[in-house]
Amino acid sequence: MAGKWRVSLRVRITLIPEQGEIKLPYSYNYSLTSAIYSLLRESSPRFSEFLHQEGYSYGEGKVFKLFTFSPLLTSQRKALEKEIILGGKIEWLLSSPREDFLLNLVNGVIDVGYLSLMQQKLTVEKIEVLETPAFSQSMSFRTLSPIVVSTGEKSGDGTFHKRFVSPSESRFYEILEGNLHRKYRVYYGKDAPQERLIFEPDQGFIAHRERISKLIDYKGIKIRGWMFPFRTEGNSKLIQIGYEAGFGEGNSAGFGMVEVTRE
Repeated sequence: MAGKWRVSLRVRITLIPEQGEIKLPYSYNYSLTSAIYSLLRESSPRFSEFLHQEGYSYGEGKVFKLFTFSPLLTSQRKALEKEIILGGKIEWLLSSPREDFLLNLVNGVIDVGYLSLMQQKLTVEKIEVLETPAFSQSMSFRTLSPIVVSTGEKSGDGTFHKRFVSPSESRFYEILEGNLHRKYRVYYGKDAPQERLIFEPDQGFIAHRERISKLIDYKGIKIRGWMFPFRTEGNSKLIQIGYEAGFGEGNSAGFGMVEVTRE
């Protein structure tokens, strides 16, 4: 694992469980987030601390970490009542528009040589920089991790509470678009062109699924997200920000990662 890499956009890390398999609870996003900051600390404690404690903001005070990641992906997966068992070669995808994030992450992985999850080790077999898609004004995606969209609503007693919005509501796509505009502003330091971003969920896919939502426990907080293919049209740089940093909220907790699909 010698040498340092200069990377950008998206990487795939291939892992092999030290004991042949790894047991995890169904909600293990927080363990992956913790592993990311641990790897960043190996490469640059200062950058890790900045990203964890501060993050990136512009103007309005909204802070983004500007990275996202997938669940652990493998064909050898066994579901038990309270946990899952993963075996074989396991792939993990991480994405960011920030080159410094991926540079520090990959260098941390190279220095350590393994991923530690809930006191279990996965040896790093390979790190790959993935080819950058050709971004255009019309793109199709499928979700690798659930897209989370929420809004604050007033209760009958006058207090506010968070409600997770469903893709069956038009509000879902309005919030999604606004979120991308804020990420664009944070990354580029200016407003995106004022043109509408149109989202078209794959209704055929949704109609043939009993459920497209997933409920994830993140540090004791129940978060509902949605997994479905969709097509989007509009400014290609806004679409690219969604691909790189994640669609929706909670991206640095492992939500909103997508991959490009054909029409």
